[in-house]
Amino acid sequence: MPLFKTISFPQGIIGLWQFTESTADLLPNFSSEELEDPTFLKYTHEKRKLEWLATRRLISQLIGPDFAISYLETGKPILQHDRFQHISISHSRDFAAVILHENQSVGIDIEDTSRDFSRIEKRFLSDEELAVVGNNPLLQCLYWCAKEAVFKLVDDQGIDFKKQIHISEDTTNNSFQGKFISELGVISVQLHHEYFSGNCMVWVVGKK
Repeated sequence: MPLFKTISFPQGIIGLWQFTESTADLLPNFSSEELEDPTFLKYTHEKRKLEWLATRRLISQLIGPDFAISYLETGKPILQHDRFQHISISHSRDFAAVILHENQSVGIDIEDTSRDFSRIEKRFLSDEELAVVGNNPLLQCLYWCAKEAVFKLVDDQGIDFKKQIHISEDTTNNSFQGKFISELGVISVQLHHEYFSGNCMVWVVGKK
């Protein structure tokens, strides 16, 4: 069973699913009605189909089968469940990651640490962050995941990662600080991260 890991915290849970099965392996776990989901039907690439199927198997393992997911126009997933009201989803090459919370907005991102961020780092890192990150590929990946997680948390459009999302210099601990700056003010957040199996994962829980 490719349920790789769970992380529990007050009123929330994170689940990781490893892609060891094919689309054909997962299909028998779904009813014909479930497979009529418009989001699933629009996918033409096998990888996207696999991500959709594995993510829902993961959520079912975490909270049972009685849930539904819809999407805002922004692409943000909305969870319908008796207990958990907030969800964020991410995928890397080998994993699906989901974070659920009872009453607070959440954001999660997972990336392969082998991904080359050097070509785009000047587009998402400030000059101060570039100085901290240097040529360290793990820090490049960490900062990207952190900014993606904050982006998913606030669900705002047209965000400038470089100017509006700032990450603390001290990322040596599993918990570190970030800020989102908008016309409405500054939101300070606490980010958490783990490295595992050639992946970096960052998650954040917002306020009620």
